[in-house]
Amino acid sequence: MSSTAPIPAQPIPPAPPVGDELRCTDADRDRVIDLLKAAYADGRLDQAEFDVRFDLTMKAKTYAALEPITRDLVAQPTPAPAPAKPARDLLPPPTTEERLLAALAQATTWVPVVIGPAILYYTVGKRSEFVKHHAAGALNLQLTLLAVTIVTFGLGGALYGIAWVLATAFAVVALAGAPLRQPWVLPIFGRGGPYEKKQD
Repeated sequence: MSSTAPIPAQPIPPAPPVGDELRCTDADRDRVIDLLKAAYADGRLDQAEFDVRFDLTMKAKTYAALEPITRDLVAQPTPAPAPAKPARDLLPPPTTEERLLAALAQATTWVPVVIGPAILYYTVGKRSEFVKHHAAGALNLQLTLLAVTIVTFGLGGALYGIAWVLATAFAVVALAGAPLRQPWVLPIFGRGGPYEKKQD
């Protein structure tokens, strides 16, 4: 009988290193050293800390050994801050009373006497930005019409017919609780505070 020698068992090769277990190169160490030098120059590391980390870098064999050396020196990405909301978006919606008073301020242009919107501007406008916004718009419109009438020696008075139509439309806008933009009038009383839309 012939006998065969047993085949020796083959050794199982170790699993290849992955991730941080991989060996680092001289170029990797140089990059860490450059970062340490920059941190030392910025004053983020003193001499003793620099010496300790430099020594650890030179002795590091793997990425796992390199990573902690600069962990507190590498800036982490931060999310961009959310854009600030316009001031008008932070205001509560106008109440029914505020809408009625704002519409009344706009309707005073039918009888162009600035006393009505002025009273609302300086009284109710102190506690309601919405009423103040529309009262300012009515004042600006009436004063603009008055200025045009004076400059044109009365010819501008023909514009009051158009102004009555605009006042009606503006009063409807106020009743709807919406702000109003009037870039074509003189901003004598401003543009209505936080309700003024951003200029393009």
